[in-house]
Amino acid sequence: MLGAVKAWLPGVVLISAGLVACGDPTPPAGSIASAAPASPPRPSAAAPAALTAGAAIPPAPAPGAAVTVQDPNPLKLPPRRVTLDAGKRVFTFSAGMLDGAKLGSTLVLYAATVVGIEGDDLIIEGRGGPSYKVNGSYVIPVPDDAKIRPGDAVLTEWNGVLKHAVITRPIKDKIGVRFTDLDTRSGEVLLQGGKPTAATGKHPPARFVKQVEGLVPGNYAALHRGDEWLHVLLVSPASEGETKRWFALGFGGAALVADEADLQPIPTRFTPKIGAPVWAEWVGTLRRGTVQASPDPGLFIVKFERAGRPATVGFGRILSPIEP
Repeated sequence: MLGAVKAWLPGVVLISAGLVACGDPTPPAGSIASAAPASPPRPSAAAPAALTAGAAIPPAPAPGAAVTVQDPNPLKLPPRRVTLDAGKRVFTFSAGMLDGAKLGSTLVLYAATVVGIEGDDLIIEGRGGPSYKVNGSYVIPVPDDAKIRPGDAVLTEWNGVLKHAVITRPIKDKIGVRFTDLDTRSGEVLLQGGKPTAATGKHPPARFVKQVEGLVPGNYAALHRGDEWLHVLLVSPASEGETKRWFALGFGGAALVADEADLQPIPTRFTPKIGAPVWAEWVGTLRRGTVQASPDPGLFIVKFERAGRPATVGFGRILSPIEP
């Protein structure tokens, strides 16, 4: 009997091994490579969870399909439909940041590409990972060919991140800008010009959103909270019924929702005289100061009251004092 078992046992082992080897291979990653340049470290982006041993590996998605399962509206904002065709550009948040986000979470707006639409949600091309869904309340659309000229205040991208800037000049196939949302005086930066469909070598043409005055997505605003005026970045209207609210980002990118009645628009372009009293942004709040100089278009040197060294502030971070 023992000899018989030994005789057929190798065959069982070989058959078992063959079944394992013939199992479904690991499918190729279904991610779509992002065309945006590498971005600086994200302050609080959650890393995607690693697959544990024995976990099922999902099949590769069809092109444009969203495969992540994170909530496309984690802040429970009033749903907003934004209809955009595949290939259109937007500013939105990464899947990692939206995963588990809540009011107060740090969020950073990145340049991204729409690959599809599903109900009230847009499907966004992943940044080095799978595509994912976001509700329209979390995006700022970017036009294909904004009509801009020197002196215009614009939204654009740098290293994949939304930046505020002023157009300085066109130079051959480049467009000169100076960033206005930095804490230091910045030099001129040349971005690739041309139409989005033009062949421009390795670097696609820069996209711009020409800013207009008022409470508009992408603009800065002053938010009255208690005895302070906070400096916030407007993302989208979040009105419900007759109550008008805005989804915005505060200091450090902290997500918040504010009543429109508590908001005052900050001018996208501002031309104070030297010596004029102003309010300017300092560590997320608006403080009183005096304009000392304007070294470049869109930039100002401001001396704050009861503060030390003068600071450089740009368009969107400076305004006339708000009367009580």
